[in-house]
Amino acid sequence: MASPEFVFTRHPNLEVSWPFVHEQMVRRLEELGTTLVLNTSSRDPIHEQIDLSETVGISRFGGNLTEACIAAAPKLKVLGAMTDNSGHGIPYTALQERGIPVIESTRAWSQSVAECAFGLALSSLRRTAQWHLKMANGEKLWDWENPIWGSNKLPVAHQFCDDPDFVNGDLGTKRIGVIGLGQIGGKIAKWCRVFGATVTGYDPFVPDALLQEWDVQRVDMDTLADSSDIVFVAVPPTPSARHLLNRERIYRLRKGSLVVIITRAHAVDMEALRERIVKDELAGAFDVYDIEPVPIDDELRNRDNVVHTPHIAGRTEDANLRVADMTIDDFERVLKGEAPIGALTPKAVEVRTSPNPSL
Repeated sequence: MASPEFVFTRHPNLEVSWPFVHEQMVRRLEELGTTLVLNTSSRDPIHEQIDLSETVGISRFGGNLTEACIAAAPKLKVLGAMTDNSGHGIPYTALQERGIPVIESTRAWSQSVAECAFGLALSSLRRTAQWHLKMANGEKLWDWENPIWGSNKLPVAHQFCDDPDFVNGDLGTKRIGVIGLGQIGGKIAKWCRVFGATVTGYDPFVPDALLQEWDVQRVDMDTLADSSDIVFVAVPPTPSARHLLNRERIYRLRKGSLVVIITRAHAVDMEALRERIVKDELAGAFDVYDIEPVPIDDELRNRDNVVHTPHIAGRTEDANLRVADMTIDDFERVLKGEAPIGALTPKAVEVRTSPNPSL
């Protein structure tokens, strides 16, 4: 009996953003059967570039996959793709009609993104980035002329570590508001509770039972803005999420609060947020921005009340490996006749693409 045939389509520059996906994807696919790799930047449909007549699974990371491609793959049982849960770039309706599940792999980087959000928040609270720069620049941070002596008879540093003008110190004593409680925001909310923080969240699409399990209180956006010391923005750039944290709510945030933006800036009125940050009324921690690359003269740069990274939260080796592993784990389930875990659903597509998705 011939082994199953799989096709891995990839763009030639895949390694620029995802340097570990190719090797892991091919290795895992070859455990299941024969693997054909199509390295393409052509806009010609995939089925015109490679024979799909025997293909049972396609892992698509590049290439033009059309309805005609699906028709040209009569044995196709499963597709893996990275579509940000929107179905963008694939003929989702045609796949649904054939009963072919789409294994959506953007969930693979949720752990890495959530951990980066946590790191940015902790760095802001404890000013680790600012202290690092002071040390790297050779500033005098210990006063050896007027030392304080410790119990071990050695001099100790005696500067106060935090900035009292902004939220500071322990995360576990803070009131946290999380906007978006999906794969990323849900992790942030749960971890904040483990630290001991009081956590509220806004997400109309997450069931009450899940929030109760996490010990997270559901609130509306106005309440979240009024009550939070730290706001995590972890909502994807969906039409219904635009400017959830609008100008009015940004100006309702209490002075000294911290805003952490980790998925997209789409949900934030960045003009209003810049105004309050520049006036030293709020602190910011960013991995994503409204303009990327961030201009050299952007007012968010070189501020003592801002820490930032250049949109790299999800680009870890672990996330790369999970992209391949989560995809192929579900391929295995489908081939065994089991239900996949990460299949894209029509509801997810609606939430990601509709201005007014149903609850």
